Amino acid sequence: MTDQEKIIKNFSQTWPMPSTLSPIIIIGTGGIVKDAHLPAYKKAGLKVEGLFDVDKEKAKSLAKEFGINKVFDSFDDCFQNKNCVFDLALPPANLLEVVEKLPDNIYAVFQKPLGRSLEEGSKIRKICHQKNIKACMNFQLRFSPISLPVYEAIRQNLLGELVELEVFVNVHTPWELWPFLKTLDRVEVPLHSIHYIDWIRSVLGNPTGLYCQSVKHPKVKELADCRTSAIFNYGDQIRCCMTINHTHSFGRKNQDAYIRLEGTKGAVKMKLGLLLDYPNGEPEELEIITEGTDWIKFDIQGKWFPDAFIGVMANMQRFKNGEDDKLITSVDDSIHTMALVDTCGISSQSGGLKIDYVS
Repeated sequence: MTDQEKIIKNFSQTWPMPSTLSPIIIIGTGGIVKDAHLPAYKKAGLKVEGLFDVDKEKAKSLAKEFGINKVFDSFDDCFQNKNCVFDLALPPANLLEVVEKLPDNIYAVFQKPLGRSLEEGSKIRKICHQKNIKACMNFQLRFSPISLPVYEAIRQNLLGELVELEVFVNVHTPWELWPFLKTLDRVEVPLHSIHYIDWIRSVLGNPTGLYCQSVKHPKVKELADCRTSAIFNYGDQIRCCMTINHTHSFGRKNQDAYIRLEGTKGAVKMKLGLLLDYPNGEPEELEIITEGTDWIKFDIQGKWFPDAFIGVMANMQRFKNGEDDKLITSVDDSIHTMALVDTCGISSQSGGLKIDYVS
């Protein structure tokens, strides 16, 4: 292995931890908190001060499972602890009403999406500005162990001019784990592919336009949609697309989930192992090639869930301490992701350009 290959293989897979830790209060105790937030914070040694949920028994059960001493009786009880970082792990339908109740001058992490629409997201962002709430979105894919080395490769110009970005997902997703999805008029993009849209933006910036269609599946009739195709317009030199199918129920053999990024000098292949046999997942993989090397396979330490959640909270707490100069997924940045999510819905509903067939 060459010296360059050794350097690349040792790119960091984790976000630096804060020197001073702030306690965390989690509002909402659904499946994502049990499966990702709490395991992540426990692994990182971050202290969870307490939990709150309108279903207090659910909160008590989760607190007992993770050895958390405090379950709050109300929102007001939570907000007496203003030195904490507030982690709002809520469905999109509830986020705005809870943000309206937040006190001034706090630090908060919001679960994605930023409300049910760009309109709601804009209201949430405005409230944060009015109340001086320093808030970011939990777009963890940017902080996953397979993402952070990719950003470093881009910073060091190992890939050259970026020309290809493809997200391909063909899996079986157990949608029954999230009953609240049945109440939504859009599901796949706002609750899942939003991660890829945000990651695409973090690499290529904001596209000038997009084409999207999200569709139903006869085996998942209770959901508004569960499959998506999308093309993002980055001009005549970059091809960027998503192909997302959550209903491949024919065994593991032909399932796949990856992000492929190519440039004029190198390329990246990221295997999204979490999506294969979710929620158990498979090991995630990352390979990078650049001029003068063969494909370099990384020894990935950790997973998207729960390890990437550590990165979001570490960035928030380092920002709170003055150790990071910005919130990577701030609400001011995330509102652009919401704009793309809304545009996907508009594009899908429009049905595209009508074809005038010649008889």
